[in-house]
Amino acid sequence: MNKTEVAAKVSEKSGVGLMECHKVLDALEEVLSEELAHSQGVSNALDKVYSVLHFFKNKNR
Repeated sequence: MNKTEVAAKVSEKSGVGLMECHKVLDALEEVLSEELAHSQGVSNALDKVYSVLHFFKNKNR
């Protein structure tokens, strides 16, 4: 699934416009990139990715 497909699915499920979804996904990508760039090593970077995925998994419950 590419970024355009993700934005379309988010737009469909949320009722938010496609362009707004693209903006949010771009911002999320930027935030995650900055956080990973400031990580101290691979292990810390993977911990951050795990934390984000865990947050989204629990958000759906």
